[in-house]
Parts: sequence; structure tokens; C-alpha cells
Amino acid sequence: MMKRKNNLDEMQEQELLKIEHNGCWLAFWGLLIALIVQSFAFGNVDFKPLAGEWIVFMVLALYLAFACVRRGIWDRRLAMNTKTNLIISAVAAIAMGLLNAVIIFKNYHKPVGTIAAAVIVALITFVLCFVILSIMMEQTRKRKAAMEAEPEDANEI
Repeated sequence: MMKRKNNLDEMQEQELLKIEHNGCWLAFWGLLIALIVQSFAFGNVDFKPLAGEWIVFMVLALYLAFACVRRGIWDRRLAMNTKTNLIISAVAAIAMGLLNAVIIFKNYHKPVGTIAAAVIVALITFVLCFVILSIMMEQTRKRKAAMEAEPEDANEI
């Protein structure tokens, strides 16, 4: 594959990276919001109308996650520790519990069943999120350590 000449200077390159960064996160959060709004609009959360957005959202989310782990990057602001994983998992669990509670109550109008289902969804979300974040944290640590380690051949030069 031929490389094309880059016509940008360093400042323009940095600005383009910022624009691309903001565009990526705008697409990510915009798709998530669109999925949530459409879930409420359709009520029964039929997957067919949401399939396209859901596929794009999941591909983008998985790409960002695996690309960061592969490069040993955790987050710009959040610490790579169990406390952070607990907080993120709790926030995700509460959000999913509330979202499911609204959808379930809208469909069935049973308060006790809605609460029970929301608690179960929240617990499952918390456990899955915490386990996945913990695995990714360990993989990121290993990758970062491997990247920072001096190669053995460097000492011989």
C-alpha cells in the first residue's frame, strides 16, 4: 500500500486528532442516547428497528476497549484500581436497573415485579461489569508492563 504525503504540519495534525477524538466520542454517546430513546419510543424493545445502531455501537465500543488494552492504556483520568471498577460497575448497574424498571413498568404496570426485575438486572449488570473490568485491568497492566520493560537486546548494544 502506498503512503500518501501528509500535507499537515504538527499543529494541524494535533488539531485533526482532537477533531477525530471528539467525533468518535460524539458518535459513541450519540448512538447510546439514540438506542435508549428508541427503546422508550418502541416500548417493547423490539431488536429489529435497533439492530443497525446496536451493531455500530457495539463494534465501536469493542474496538475502543480492545485497542486501549492492546496499547496498555486504561484511561486519561480514572485510576486503574478495584475501587474505580466498583464505582463504574455500580453506576452501570444503577443505570441499567432504572432503565429496565421504566421499560418493564411501562409494559406490565406491576410495581413489585418491576422492582424485583430491576434489582436482578442491576445485580447481573454489576457482577458482569466488575468481572469484565477486572479482567481488562489485569490485561492492561500486563501489556503496560511488557511495553515498559527494556528489551534484553538493548543492554548488549
